[in-house]
Amino acid sequence: MSVRKSDLYNFIPMNIKDLNKVYDLELESYSFPWTKEIIRDCILYKYDSFAVFFNENLVGYVIAKITYPETHILNLTVKKNFRKKGIGKSLIELIISEARLRNSENIILEVRISNIEAQSLYKKLDFQIIGTRTNYYESENSREDAYVLKLDL
Repeated sequence: MSVRKSDLYNFIPMNIKDLNKVYDLELESYSFPWTKEIIRDCILYKYDSFAVFFNENLVGYVIAKITYPETHILNLTVKKNFRKKGIGKSLIELIISEARLRNSENIILEVRISNIEAQSLYKKLDFQIIGTRTNYYESENSREDAYVLKLDL
């Protein structure tokens, strides 16, 4: 599937009516997905969450907690056939903009050591590896380490 830059994507704050679609994309995207309850709680507790729709279909989302002095990106997901089209980058840039507006000093996130594609995106946006969280993620072989990345604003 090829998406042109002129195609219309609708970036909107996530709300409870998006829960089932977000959860379905979470299940589709990960071997060890977040639970529906975790996603619901992030929405209900007003985490900074944005959904991206294309032709009424959910194609991505980000869940973050924007605070002073530090913002934490908790989940970034883009539908498989919509990856490498700028959606993930746009979602991160949205969080960066919101964090700057709220005077956050930096943004942190975790990424699987095996997720080279995501690491490449974060590197393009100037995130730097600042550490490792041992056994952070569930994996097929029990646990997987995560890099901790940081962007100074």
